[in-house]
Amino acid sequence: MDNDLEKAQDFNSYTSAQHSTWNFLYERQKANLQGKASRLNLRTLDEMSSSLTSKTIPNVADMVNQLSDKTGWSLEIVPGLIPPSDFFRLLSQKKFCTSTWVRRQDQVDYIEEPDMFHDTFGHVPPLMDCDFASFMHRFGEVGAALSADGRDHQVTMLQRLYWFFVEFGFIREEGEAKLFGAGIMSSFGETKHAWDLRDNLKVFDLEEVMATPFRTDVIQDFYFILNDIPQLEQDLNSWFEKTY
Repeated sequence: MDNDLEKAQDFNSYTSAQHSTWNFLYERQKANLQGKASRLNLRTLDEMSSSLTSKTIPNVADMVNQLSDKTGWSLEIVPGLIPPSDFFRLLSQKKFCTSTWVRRQDQVDYIEEPDMFHDTFGHVPPLMDCDFASFMHRFGEVGAALSADGRDHQVTMLQRLYWFFVEFGFIREEGEAKLFGAGIMSSFGETKHAWDLRDNLKVFDLEEVMATPFRTDVIQDFYFILNDIPQLEQDLNSWFEKTY
């Protein structure tokens, strides 16, 4: 058990109301995703069943043990949103950020700033998949290099890639469009909204995605669908070689 993570999370400080809210969020969303989410998401969520369940708010150190055993990833506890340069640096070290605060019961349908449910239910399980874990590591390396070099425009392009794939992407599985991004996975309302638009998706083209602005304060008007994660990593490498 990582004592630093234990101290930072202070697991014993959570109230019964917070655990109850977590249980409601988890059970409602897992049921909501059946038949809609990608097999990758559902499979990795099940693979984390020893540390990420509906019973209680998860212990970060327990999740780290599962991740590190499977793909070598870890978690870094942060108070909230952090600068892009810090985010890229952590990803390049195979560390994903998570907060440890849980939304109130009156916020179960909408919350502006990502909380622990978004960070862990949405983002953490796919890191158990080797292809996605590899992509995220390379994404972090590329972002860290561009940030260190002051390439602000290229950093913005990477943020758009992250938004339209990691947060709000679809993925094609056996010819069918399936929900993938963490912003969809962790949001009851966004799941229904995105699923209703599954027949009107944009084909994922890296250049188009990187040229498309996004807003964080509204539900998404459109979504991109990706065919293959390893191919996306190759495309990212090609783009980096040309732009850096």
